[in-house]
Amino acid sequence: MAILTDWYLPGTNAGGPVRSIHALIQLLKHEVSITVITRNTDLGSGQPYANIRPNERFESDGVGYYYFSNDCLNKEKMALVLKQLNVDLVYLNSFWSFPFALQVVQMKNAIDKPFLLAPRGMLGKGAMSIKPFKKQLVLKILQWSSAFSNVCFHATNEQEVKDIQRRFPKARIFNVANANHSQEVATIRPKEKGRLRLFYLSRVAPVKNLHMALQCLKAVRSDIEITYDVFGSKEDPAYWQMCESIINKLPKHIHVNYKGQLGFNEVQSVVSQYHALLLPTTNENFGHSIVESLFSGCPVIISDQTPWRHLQVAGAGYDLAISDVSAYTKAIEELAELDQSAFDTRSKAAINYIRQATDHGLLAAQYKDMFYESAKNKSRGL
Repeated sequence: MAILTDWYLPGTNAGGPVRSIHALIQLLKHEVSITVITRNTDLGSGQPYANIRPNERFESDGVGYYYFSNDCLNKEKMALVLKQLNVDLVYLNSFWSFPFALQVVQMKNAIDKPFLLAPRGMLGKGAMSIKPFKKQLVLKILQWSSAFSNVCFHATNEQEVKDIQRRFPKARIFNVANANHSQEVATIRPKEKGRLRLFYLSRVAPVKNLHMALQCLKAVRSDIEITYDVFGSKEDPAYWQMCESIINKLPKHIHVNYKGQLGFNEVQSVVSQYHALLLPTTNENFGHSIVESLFSGCPVIISDQTPWRHLQVAGAGYDLAISDVSAYTKAIEELAELDQSAFDTRSKAAINYIRQATDHGLLAAQYKDMFYESAKNKSRGL
């Protein structure tokens, strides 16, 4: 199987998709032959990776890799590489990527391989609200050209199934949850009433809604002290400037700090020192930062636009209406008022919630079935 993605390790700026693919590889690399095809630069960077040989296939730890340099990333070279690999399935991990999805799909007859495409939330309402006219126009052209006929889709939750069906009603869709490689980290962290250490862990981009999180903090009672540390790449400099203007006007009892990016393998060890994640994202087909937070014993304050629901009932956090700023502020204040004993109960509930929601053995079987059925799709003429 060939896995195509715009960005992969050692780059980490692209966030969730990198973690999804890495977790999938760890789950199946001993049972499925995998070659990752990607760029040799990270998101937002023109600097090639050190110690990575571009434009040739190599293997490491049982997995194949092919890193394109920008000057060689064209449709002719991509088609040639995919033909030479002689894979049973081409697995695309994007929808709007031109070189790693749209252009490849348009060459599917020449490549002559079965295709499986994971939109990674890019057809969701929140994602489609960014540059909507351009996206709607491209979708109309793709639908008219039948470019996606015979292409299977991988959804990771029921909402994404509906998002795909809305655009491609005849598509064959598999619903299999994202893979995740997080481990339980049951760290006891000090908690005083009236104080709360929150964090943000995602790309700093409009779809992740950092500006709304800051507005929620602005309304927190003055007798509560909040620290909010922001981890993630500044994907959109103009958006970050807008967020900074809000930060500069926050009251004195709210402390916001930009902390840069976390290393790929240090996320859980760092976030397990905080009390909760605050991430009112407008759209999330999975949300690795949410899962990693829960596994780290951090309750989460998130929107209702993710697969992680009924958090209040489980005591694991809050999933709130995306437009209800006051509800987020109230949730923050409720967590801030917890003492050590009450917070420890919430922390354990977060781990229990995500433990019950994940089953790695079942997930591996579901992925293998999806890949097997997708590989048969072309020969069945679907």
